Amino acid sequence: MKLDPWGAVHVDDYSKLFVEFGISNFDQILSELENPHPYMRRKIIFGHRGYEPVLAAMQKHEPFAVMSGFMPSGRAHFGHMMVMNEIIWHQQQGGDAFAAIADMEAHAVRGISWERCRALGINEYILSLIALGFAPKEGSHIYFQSENYSMRNLAFELGSEANFSEVSAIYGFSGETHISHMESVMAQSADILHPQLKEFGGPKPVATWPTV
Repeated sequence: MKLDPWGAVHVDDYSKLFVEFGISNFDQILSELENPHPYMRRKIIFGHRGYEPVLAAMQKHEPFAVMSGFMPSGRAHFGHMMVMNEIIWHQQQGGDAFAAIADMEAHAVRGISWERCRALGINEYILSLIALGFAPKEGSHIYFQSENYSMRNLAFELGSEANFSEVSAIYGFSGETHISHMESVMAQSADILHPQLKEFGGPKPVATWPTV
């Protein structure tokens, strides 16, 4: 099976993916959550990879964060809403919340204009997050990739640790792939890691949810 990080893939057998990518069954930790989200109880969320540190931080009332992103290439849909609900749930459990509007990725991968990215980001994603209950408080961050220089600086540093062979093996890039498309991968990685920067409180467990 070939997985496409920028497209839809039909999966016939999740057990193979669990083995290949080291995914654990979420049922194994469900009973340890004091107030599990309905998606967890109803097995909509049925796998995880390394969620235990986030769970431990919740139980000990220690710092943790949740992070996900939304590529503003079209209207928000039900799948986006589900990810938004998970961000909000983690925020309600005491976590710092980071929601990226992946305009750099939309511009590089889908060819969406910057103006269109901004309009969709605000009207479809940011307003939806707030309407669903995202709380604008300390530790909460909604940002456009293009405007977050902490993330962009980190992406640059990550780029110095990666090479074309590595990203090609992971993402299937070829000699025809635009450089900006490759750079968007570093931006994604920086999105995930930057909640642990000193300015955001330093190292902590971070729950990451799919970018849809």
